[in-house]
Amino acid sequence: MIRARPLLAVGPAALALAAALALVPPLRAGGSPGPIAGLGGAAVALYAISLGAPLAGAMPWALGLLGLEYLVSLEVRAAPLDEAAPAYAAAFFLCAELGWLGLEARRGGRPWPGRAAAIGAVALGGAALGALLLAISAVSFAGGPVLTGLGVAAAVAVAASLAWLGRRPA
Repeated sequence: MIRARPLLAVGPAALALAAALALVPPLRAGGSPGPIAGLGGAAVALYAISLGAPLAGAMPWALGLLGLEYLVSLEVRAAPLDEAAPAYAAAFFLCAELGWLGLEARRGGRPWPGRAAAIGAVALGGAALGALLLAISAVSFAGGPVLTGLGVAAAVAVAASLAWLGRRPA
């Protein structure tokens, strides 16, 4: 019973992170952030309903609205490249995972050992990889067949990784 209490605290932490993520785009947009803030407010409300009910079907919609809010804010700011994107993406990933953990805790589920560490490692690794890709994108490379071949190989590797991750044993 003692172990269940920290699991129930995951929901409020997830909701706080969702609210923080919803505040970032309107604050960075400047000008008239009204519609952007509306998207964020709707996302947080849906996220809270998802966790409070618990209603797992609302979670993807809440996360989708948070992502849409971020994309709209990029368009409003006419941001060619957002240097904060890796940090936002890591926080978004944590928000999603904490939300699902909160739903599992509400339903009496127990996460497997080390899940929190795995989630943190994936978030940090993703943020580091995103920062590396941003740094690489700032460097000017001469095009050519070698660079095109590397791009094709990277695309094939990503597709193969997604196919491998998506496999389900029969």
